[in-house]
Amino acid sequence: MIASSKEAVNRQKSGWRRIWMLVVAAGILFLAFYRLTDYPLTWFDEGSHLHVSKALVKYGVYADYSSEGFRYYGPTNGLGPTVLLPIAGVFRLLGIGLLQARLVMVVYLLVGLFLFYRLTVSLEGDGWHALAFLLLFASRGVSILEYGRQVLGEVPALVFLLGGLLVWWQAWEKPSWGKLVLAGMLLGLSVVTKSQVLLFLGPALVLAWLANLVYYRLLPQRVFLLPGLVTAGLFAAWQAFLLFGLDPQASIGNLSLLRETSGSAAFVFSAELIRRSLSELISVRGYFGLLGVGLLYGATLILPRRIEAQKWGILWMMAAFNLLWYVLASISWVRYAFIGLALACIFTARFLYDLTRELKPRLREFWQAVREKRPVPGTVAAQGALALAVAGVVLGSLALNVRDVLAPGENTPMLMAAYLNQHVPLDAVIETYEPEMGFLTDHRYHYPPHSYLNKTIQFTWLGGSLPGEGYDFIQKEKPEYVLVGKFAAWVQFYSIPEIESRYDRLITIGPYQLYRLRGVSSNFTP
Repeated sequence: MIASSKEAVNRQKSGWRRIWMLVVAAGILFLAFYRLTDYPLTWFDEGSHLHVSKALVKYGVYADYSSEGFRYYGPTNGLGPTVLLPIAGVFRLLGIGLLQARLVMVVYLLVGLFLFYRLTVSLEGDGWHALAFLLLFASRGVSILEYGRQVLGEVPALVFLLGGLLVWWQAWEKPSWGKLVLAGMLLGLSVVTKSQVLLFLGPALVLAWLANLVYYRLLPQRVFLLPGLVTAGLFAAWQAFLLFGLDPQASIGNLSLLRETSGSAAFVFSAELIRRSLSELISVRGYFGLLGVGLLYGATLILPRRIEAQKWGILWMMAAFNLLWYVLASISWVRYAFIGLALACIFTARFLYDLTRELKPRLREFWQAVREKRPVPGTVAAQGALALAVAGVVLGSLALNVRDVLAPGENTPMLMAAYLNQHVPLDAVIETYEPEMGFLTDHRYHYPPHSYLNKTIQFTWLGGSLPGEGYDFIQKEKPEYVLVGKFAAWVQFYSIPEIESRYDRLITIGPYQLYRLRGVSSNFTP
């Protein structure tokens, strides 16, 4: 009788658990697809990436483009073919459009969330996996919902990284060459998708191999060497193709651009930017430093000489190397810490769960004292306040993410694109530094060369001379139109007084200002 009663209770709990999982899944799907083209607003990075997929479909060329022709290096290196080719395929089937492109990204987002949960379940311990998922989904630093709804490389790179780790860990049980090569390919595709991943994945793989060789001594060397070699080989082959294969005549210039880009964004070493990076990690983006505390706690999980500790160690090294690079050498853009913060959510969840498990009796005492309106012991009050504070920060972050999706505001890029289609001839040259417009419409846009992007990065994050100094396309070529948008205004690329001395302002839509050269006819019928 007692056994049947327990079975009934267990069935009821299991039923409620399934209902709760369905509600959560429905909520995630809603937030992933709702008003997909309105949030986030399309912008510089997404627009430049989409140029490549659009050019591949329209012209059969894997390149960026401007009014003077194709540009083979730049956006082709910013985001890998793992994203740009599937988007081009969807364009061929469903037509070119922002919605079509972002549908591909949502698939990556959903797969990434699933693999993240699967990875946490594959680690030892019970009861903390849902908390890790919540921390990831809610974090304002990871911003997985924001990045996963637009054409960027962070979420797809995380997908291949998580997939590679899962296959790799399965191969540890019975190290087959096929699984080890597959793991290396998936890890390599992560680096091809987003080249910054190599900055922390490479050192983590080397250190993991050395730790196994010297400390753990549990796995054969090929378990580390083969995936590492495949990863390095895949990345090297792709970089060689970009630098020398797409446009062999420009290979020297491409190498120069690569060196400039590395120096301007990846290896900066600025004291001011280090302070800025640290302040980001201890702000709400890093759960007020809680992610850092989780990493410190995670260091204790890697000490035992066990296979599970090696898994924790690999995750810990990747997160630590990513955040270390972000703080010490990057331009302090928190997006560069995306994967490190995502992996830190795992350690923070484990820390909070282990801490809460010890506090549960205390928390019951806390709530009982509150209900009975009697004084709460000091230690119990402090522990209860800690739990409430953590819950408040996490749920508050989640609420902000939901608000961003539900109320994104006016879609000014789409409005400006509609205006251009109605009032500007397709063959007119439009000077702009807003590549999203070149995707949204089919006008002839001219963009500043990619070498100027490094100057804008230097100016924005380190100060110095204005990035547009020496850029004289408007003065020499006198394009019929000039479009100044959010990016150009942010980096102060154009001199507005100089533009207004030759051009008339036609319209302002949000951050976009459209100018027409004086003397150009306004007669146009779309």
